[in-house]
Amino acid sequence: MNQRLFLLDKNYILKQVQEDMMHSLQVELVTQIKQGYFNLFNPLRLIDDLSEKVENFEPSDLSFFDELYANLAGIYRYQAEGNQLELLFDGRSHYDKYSDDWKAGFQAYLTELYLKKNFILAGLELTVLHSPERRLELAQNRMKVCIYEHFGLKIYKYKGIQKYESKSA
Repeated sequence: MNQRLFLLDKNYILKQVQEDMMHSLQVELVTQIKQGYFNLFNPLRLIDDLSEKVENFEPSDLSFFDELYANLAGIYRYQAEGNQLELLFDGRSHYDKYSDDWKAGFQAYLTELYLKKNFILAGLELTVLHSPERRLELAQNRMKVCIYEHFGLKIYKYKGIQKYESKSA
């Protein structure tokens, strides 16, 4: 049983904000992946079959990005140190403040990540190029490794967040 001792702990509010915003930010993630494709692979936006497919893609199922979103959310909570609530003098609630902060942080993360070729390719495999015979876990793992290498952090289920050392040559 998950028993909360301090219901107004910053991390509880931030975690709730992240859960509530998950769908809208995952839609934004797909939009950024599409934009990243055009920036990296087709900057002139020349029309071909793949670019038309990418341009016209509308996501129907975003559950492929749940684990990725959870990793980014955990890294954000780790980097936004402290669990004390701030004193707010602008009349907003802490929920509203953390909503704005998390959205800005998520967008900043995407701005950095969508410049990485492997991240975009794996994202395209999960969305536009998705086919039932492909294993989604491989693309999801490539995206996770890209995140781990970018932030230098890895999230373990039982050990928490630790420094990540790349094992690539």
